[in-house]
Amino acid sequence: MGLPSKTIVLDNGAYTVKAGFADRNVLEIPNCLTRSKDGNRLFLGDELSNCNDFTTLQFRRAHEKGYLVHWSTETAVWDQVMRRLGITEPSMDGHSLILTQAPFTMPSIELNTIQLIFEEFGFDAYFTCTPAELIPWDHDCFTKGDETSYKNTHGECVLVIDSGYSFTHIIPVIDSRIQENAVQRIDVGGRFLTNYLKEVISYRKYNMMEETYLMNEIKESVCFVSQNFAQDLSLAQTKPKSKHDILYALPDYSSGKFGHVVKDLNKVIDQQVLKLANERFATPELLFSPSDVGLQEAGIPEAVMQSVQGFSEEIAAMLLSNIVTIGGSCKFPGFHQRLEADLRSLSPEDIELRVFQPSNPSTYAWNRGAHMPIEYWNTNSIAKSEYLEHGPNILYRRKKL
Repeated sequence: MGLPSKTIVLDNGAYTVKAGFADRNVLEIPNCLTRSKDGNRLFLGDELSNCNDFTTLQFRRAHEKGYLVHWSTETAVWDQVMRRLGITEPSMDGHSLILTQAPFTMPSIELNTIQLIFEEFGFDAYFTCTPAELIPWDHDCFTKGDETSYKNTHGECVLVIDSGYSFTHIIPVIDSRIQENAVQRIDVGGRFLTNYLKEVISYRKYNMMEETYLMNEIKESVCFVSQNFAQDLSLAQTKPKSKHDILYALPDYSSGKFGHVVKDLNKVIDQQVLKLANERFATPELLFSPSDVGLQEAGIPEAVMQSVQGFSEEIAAMLLSNIVTIGGSCKFPGFHQRLEADLRSLSPEDIELRVFQPSNPSTYAWNRGAHMPIEYWNTNSIAKSEYLEHGPNILYRRKKL
């Protein structure tokens, strides 16, 4: 038996909102308000697709440092999400909501959120958790060989690597509960990588400090994770051209020309061309080696080992055999292979190491939330009647310790 009808799953990321009815497909909408170059136009959420000039766009995001703080922006984005889902009524009466929030969200934010859910939107029932807590439900990484799949059940021990827009978390989940004392946080995510690429290109090539949108597009289209950073760095210095060199035609929005990777330079007319070499792999390398830019933090592989070291050998082995990667910063080509290789070198030889990367790490948490068993929902969700009786603090009466 599935979730109640009209249940909406909303994975509320700082970069995009992933939302949809549990029995339908997911929508991915930018979680921001964007101002045009001339300041005369505002684009809410997915209205950004109507923009014709992405030069020096200014973004107002609902989140700061990964946490929801701009409530008017978020309310406007959620209103748009509901319209995109075909909901035209002013109240969400008759609907239920599964909402994700960042790990260690402050109580004041949690209380504001539950008030918004019940008083502003009028949902009938509400359940909130981190994206990592949704991962154990009904996924193929627990299936091994000819063993029976954990259909509509959960993995007892899962280690979730959630690398998103604002930061990266290493989160052990045991019997559906986050082991908070073992969670590791790295202050490197998609935003940090884009800003780093902006600074490097601005120093070496062209001034791109105001071109956040363009630099993010370049990052997502040409960057990759090196399997041997020192070797690739040496190759990138090969003259006159290395295998890592590419040319990227910069956009000319006045003539309707968008940026793209150049395959034939003779076909590029009236567009500036940006050459990229080691920037392609040095940028995502910061996920594995933040110290390259002076951050006194471990990279993802080392943080994984720090996370499991406080558990017994048996539990640590189970966690290392059930690693799941989610979040947009896990989508770089080569990320999975590099992570697995680095973890293998750090793990005891007798441990069966398994790293599962979904086909779309960005929407995977949403997908798992849509498969939440009804029994778990019934135990942990909060009804509107309970909220009206006990107030916002009902959240802490029902929240698992």
